This record gives sequence, structure tokens and C-alpha cells, in this order.
Amino acid sequence: MTLDIRYPDGPAGAEILGVRVNHDMIDADFDRIRETVHRRGVAVVRGQELDEEDQVAFGRRFGPLQKIFLAEHLSLRCPELFLVSNIIEDGKPIGSTDAGKFWHTDGAYLEKPHNVSILYAIEVPHREDGQPLGDTLFAHMGAACAALPESTRRRLQGLRGVHSLYHRYGEKAGATQTMADRTRTVAAVSHPLVVTHPVTGQPCLYVSEGYTTGIEGMADEEAGPLLAELCEHVVRPEFQYRHRWSVGDVLIWDNRATLHRATFDYHLPQRRLMRRATVAGEAFA
Repeated sequence: MTLDIRYPDGPAGAEILGVRVNHDMIDADFDRIRETVHRRGVAVVRGQELDEEDQVAFGRRFGPLQKIFLAEHLSLRCPELFLVSNIIEDGKPIGSTDAGKFWHTDGAYLEKPHNVSILYAIEVPHREDGQPLGDTLFAHMGAACAALPESTRRRLQGLRGVHSLYHRYGEKAGATQTMADRTRTVAAVSHPLVVTHPVTGQPCLYVSEGYTTGIEGMADEEAGPLLAELCEHVVRPEFQYRHRWSVGDVLIWDNRATLHRATFDYHLPQRRLMRRATVAGEAFA
């Protein structure tokens, strides 16, 4: 098999064919996948058959894996894996049912945000005509930063955005009291509003409606309108890639370069089941 990479229009996204994500994958192929993810923000490897151990091993090639705080949705066999699903068993969801409801980047609420996330499609919902549902949208934060007016880029120099897990899980519409209580104790952190991608060196606009609550040292009356402007800018259509799922997709995205958001256009008995590995990252310089 020969690895083949295809690029959609726009700054984000890539489709990788002709490779198996398993223990036999040679280093040269993995290096091309990793480089593509960093450069394009998100890439899909089609047609895979991964058990949990395979996915963990593949994720570890990017770096150490990190367990996320939703312990009840971690795999019992491989707790490095996080389940995303609308399936109900014994009266309880087997995975997170609302992951990705807002534009966000994984781990922004941590001092060391996540590096990459790897989501594997096990079950994909479909319409009656066979069209897949539950697309995932991505926005390239590097392309968005490059398109900012020069005056805005100057204004953002030295500013740090405040990111809060509680903002995502405790304050948003539909948040449960249980989740609010669990996340209220997690301290907010700050990151530069413009970060330098540690691999590509590209400046990226690091802000999202999901986690960003304010600007360090700036009054809410001034910070609110600026953040609203930036959050609207960063997800403009020209910076986006829309992923349409197929069973066997391994979707890999760079959390330092992209925002993402799920679409919730499906309902039981249309089933969706995904498994995510999350690679630990480092603090921004």
C-alpha cells in the first residue's frame, strides 16, 4: 500500500489513504501523518479497524496520553480512551452525549492544553437515504489569525485570554447541577490570545466560545465585545473544514491549531459511537 494524501479546498483538512494505523505502520508513514495534522490542523485516515489497544498504541506515537476528567465515560479496559456516544444501556449513557456542543479546543482549561486528539468512528448515524449524520466542523486558528487586520493583531499583543472548564460545563444552557459542582473547583487558567504553534511556528488565534471567559487584566465591559468579535472571526466559513463521518475513520486534529464543534442532527434509534484518545501537551511559550 502507498500512502496517499488529498487536500480539500481551504486551509484545513486532509484525507489520508493507503495506510493501516497499526503496529506494522512504518515510521516514515507515521511522520507524514503527523506532519499533515500539524500543517493542516486536522486529517482523517480512512478505512481502519482498531481495537482499543491499537488506538492507544497509535496515540502514544504522538506523545503521552492523558485521561480526561469525565471518568464515568472512560473505557474500563483502556482508561486512556474516552467514549463519545448517544447510546443508552441499563438506563445510562455509555459515553458523553453532548461532547462538542460549542466551538472549543480540547484542554484549553489546562495549564498544558492537549496536543492532538484522535477520534475513531465505530458507529455512525445515517438518514433514511443513507447520508451520514453527526458531522464535525473545524476552524483553522492559524488561518484566522493571518486574516486579522493589522490593527487587531497589534491590539492583541501581550493579551492573555482566561479559559474556564466551569464556563463550559456549569454556565452554559443545559448544564446540569452535577457537572456545575464538579467543574466549579477547577481553577481557570490563562493563555496568550495569539499563541505560536510549537511545531509550525504559525501564530494562531487561541480563543473560543466554549472556554474563553475574559481577558486577563481587562474589565469585562471592554473584554466582552473584543472576545465576541474574535470568536465570530475565528469560525468564519473560509477557515472551516467539515468532516463527514464513515465507520472506520480515524480523525486526528491539532488542538493548538484548530477549534471544533459537533453537529447534533441525529437522535436514537440513530446510534453514534466514537472512541477518543487525547495526547498531553505543553504550556505555550
